[in-house]
Parts: sequence; C-alpha cells; structure tokens
Amino acid sequence: MYKKINLPVLLFSNAVFLLATNQSFAGANFTIIPDQQEIFPVSVYPGGIVSAYYTVTNQTRTMRKGYKIQAQPATVTQNSTNPNYCSNPVKLNGNASCTLQLDISGEAKSGFALCNGSSCTTASVPLNVSLQTTVTVGSYLNSSGGLAPLGYYDGGIDWKLSSPLALPADVIQSPAQQNSFLNSIYCNRKVHYCAAVGAYTNNAGGPNTFAPLSYFSTDNGAHWRLSSTLPLPSDVSMPADNQISILLGVTSTSSEEPHYAAVGYYDDNTGGTSVLSYISKNGGEQWELSEPLPLPSDVITPSSRQNNLLYGISCDPTGELCSAIGSYKNINTSTVPLSYTSTNQGHSWTLSQVPLPVPTDAPSQNQQKSVLQGISCNGGGHCAAVGYYYNTSTGIAPLSYISNDGGVTWQLSLMLPLPDDVITPSRRQKTYLNGVFCGRTGLSCSAVGYYTNSAGTVAPLSYTSVDGGYSWTVSSSTLPLPSDAATGSLSNAGLFSVICDAAKGLCNAVGYYTKMGATTGYFPLSYTSTDGGITWAVNPNGLNLPVDAAQVRQTARLNSVN
Repeated sequence: MYKKINLPVLLFSNAVFLLATNQSFAGANFTIIPDQQEIFPVSVYPGGIVSAYYTVTNQTRTMRKGYKIQAQPATVTQNSTNPNYCSNPVKLNGNASCTLQLDISGEAKSGFALCNGSSCTTASVPLNVSLQTTVTVGSYLNSSGGLAPLGYYDGGIDWKLSSPLALPADVIQSPAQQNSFLNSIYCNRKVHYCAAVGAYTNNAGGPNTFAPLSYFSTDNGAHWRLSSTLPLPSDVSMPADNQISILLGVTSTSSEEPHYAAVGYYDDNTGGTSVLSYISKNGGEQWELSEPLPLPSDVITPSSRQNNLLYGISCDPTGELCSAIGSYKNINTSTVPLSYTSTNQGHSWTLSQVPLPVPTDAPSQNQQKSVLQGISCNGGGHCAAVGYYYNTSTGIAPLSYISNDGGVTWQLSLMLPLPDDVITPSRRQKTYLNGVFCGRTGLSCSAVGYYTNSAGTVAPLSYTSVDGGYSWTVSSSTLPLPSDAATGSLSNAGLFSVICDAAKGLCNAVGYYTKMGATTGYFPLSYTSTDGGITWAVNPNGLNLPVDAAQVRQTARLNSVN
C-alpha cells in the first residue's frame, strides 16, 4: 500500500526549509521582528482583512535593495501604500529600519522570508492567523406582525442568515401576537455546540405570557434546533396567564464538555419577580433548574414587592468559577447591583458582596437605581461588570466594577468619561453600557452601549480598558453609521454586545439602527474593529432579514454576539 502524501504541503514545507537554510548560508542581512507598538493578529473574519506589522532592520552597513517577501500564503500580501512603511521591493540604507505591513485576508499559518535571489532572511515570528467566525442572535418583526427569533452565522463582516428558527408547539396561535426573541448566545467551538436563550409567548395565557426559549446548534449557528421545554420553578405565578419567565444570559461552564448555564427572571406566585437559573449538560438540548438562589439580607419585603433579576453570566475558561450579575430592590426601595458566584457550573449559587459600593454622585439610599447588565470573566479570576446608574442630576451614567476573585467581591471602577458630544445639561444624559468583553488572558477589555448626543439622538457608544476595566477610555470619534441610516431627529442606534478574539485585537459588536424613512423602523447593526475596540468600521454589506420580514415599522435588532 502506498502512503498518501499531501504534496503541496510537503513542497511548501521544503520551501520554508530552504529559505531558512539560505539564511544560515548567506548570513542574515536583516532582522524581521513583530512591531511591538501594534497588536499581532491571531484571527480574521471571513471577507475581512487584518494587518500584521513587522520591523525590518538592515543589519549591514550598506544599502540593501530588491528584496521581496517569499513563501507567504496566498492570503497574505505586502501593503506598501504608506510612504513611511517598507517599499516593495524593500530598499533600506545601512543600519536603517522600516515597518513591513502584511495584509491578511484568510487563514495564514506559516513563516515567510525577505529574499533577493538566494539571499533570504526569515521572520523571527511566523504568521499564525486563523479564520474567526462569530454568531449573533436577536429578533425581527415578520409580515404577520409578530416578533420572531433571528440568527446569523459565519459573521463579523460577511454575515449569513441562519435557517428559520422553529417555534415551540405551544406558542400562542395568533401570528400577530407571537413575541419570540433571543437575548443571549454562547458558542463552545471546542465541543461544537452553541446555545441561545430568550423567551416566547405561549398559549397558556394571553400575549403577555412569556416562557423561557432555548435553541442549540451543532454547526456554529447555521441551523438551530429547539431545546426541550424548560421546567419552571414550583412557585411560578398562577394562573398560567400571569406567567412571565425570561432568560437574558447564557454561557459555557466547561472547556471540554458541552455544559451551559443560563440566567434570567420569572414572576412568582406572590406577584414579585425572582432570579432564575438553569444548567444544561448536553449543549442546551435539555435544561434543569438550578437550586433556588439565596437573596440579600436587605431585600425588600414582602416578597410581592421584590424585583430581582439576573442579566448576565460569565465563567472562567474552565467553568470552575462562574459569576452572574443583575439587580434587586432593597429595603430602601432602591434598585441596586446584585451578584452571585458558583463553583459547580451553576448548579447552586452563593451571594457575592452585599451591598456593592455605588458612585459618589448616586442619589440618597432610597432613590438609587443601579443595574448591572453585562459581565466578562477570564482565567485569572478577573471579572468586569458594566451597566448604568441614575446620578444626583437625574441623568443616567455608565457604571462599571471589577473583581479579582471571580466575582466574590467587587470594586467600583473610576468614573467613566463621556463622549465629547454628549447632551447637556447632565440631567438630560442617558448613557448605558450593555455588554463587555475582556480577553481570556490579560486585562484588555471592550465595553459597548449607547448614549444621547448633543443633537438629542441616541448613538452607539464604545469604551476600551487596558487595566481590566478599572479605568476606561471612551472612543475618540463618533462611531460611523450605515449609509442608509436615518439622519437628524430620526437617527437612533445602539450596541448591546461585543466579542473579541484571543489577542484582543479583532472585535465584533452588534445592536440596531434606524433606516431612512419615517416608517422604515429598526434594523440589525454590526461593527468590526482590528485594534481591540479603539476604532470601529460599520459592516459594509448589511444584514439581510428573512424573506417574511415586515417592510415597514420593522423592529429588528441583534442582542448578543459570540
């Protein structure tokens, strides 16, 4: 039997070997090292381009010219349009340096060399860029007048519409009364499972009756299957037409197994609102209730007055330590941040620090409203949580905390700066943070939301942090809107979720915007960043809605990306 050999790979490997041999034989004329001032890319979105920057230094005392990049993959080209960067071919005086820009449009996992004939110098660090895909979910208005779940995959730039998502058998029968939406998604690509959660109106009551909704995917969001019906807590509100149970966040609780946890809230039989938590051990196909969650000692009583919600959940990469955040109403009738931790993948939860500190410009104890909506934790036990609070001027300001013990205790971040064009006076300001992502290692973070600008319209908002969320820098320029976005008083756009790659360089953020025309409505919005969220480019290709989407008064939005 003949052994099958992948000839193109073998030839390519030999080419790199020969380049390295030539370098050794001829002596290195150059050094080619990554530019320490730039993020070295590790991934690229389909249809996108990222750039790797190297510093090339002529190690000789004489001019070297006519050198070209060789042995690079077909997805890599030298970009010499910047006159301050290396020319093509490279020409350098003795002991001089230049910046080599390589544009990468797909997977690139190899070394390369700078050659002139047989005289070659290989780069000190090879390219190692993978194709990165993201999945996003939300909702849209269909032609029957109902709200339906929405999904896209293979995204970042060139989004593809997921196959239609089937609704549960017990969905309310009137199409115009169907309200089904997805609030959160998480994909564990190592085990090839994605889970998405939200809520839908079932036929147990009227159009205001909501039950938990969950889907799972084994092909990175191209197709979705309904999960089994989720069990409800024993103290859920009765009769059935009073039931409201909604899931707002989901995450993976294991790096090796398709284990997930999801959180949200439900209305109990006292008329109050209680926190809700589930776990799944099979990728979201079936869910079971977590143990009942303890409440803070200063929660308002009786329970009929309680309003306890969980908006977000995050775990370290192994799933050994998870944290969930939200808000509750205390005995002073104030709404304040709420936090839990779990060391058993969400099976049971422990209350974190109570109460959390609030900003110095928050109102007195019985007038506070502070809510945490997004959280991100990494492998070092570091977590960042974001949301909003009402200040003494009755304006709404961004809120941020950090934790160094996986969410057991929290420290208030420094006060966040606001965009230069924020509306004034402060009582008119409405600035929300909805989503946050911190790198799995290190302390680079990105947070997104929206704010009211000086024109009185709602605009997308973005922050970055290099110290894990303790201090934040607001985007220095206004985020661009799609070319068909409404202008003037009709302009309205915001962001709900953000995700970045392992190097914290390539990021994707999603939300909504209004299109031109007074009756056109809201549509999905997507941005990409190649510098960790410092600057953003709007998705140039748009996100096509399903064929049954309403043509006027559309309410489509993307709530989560992963």
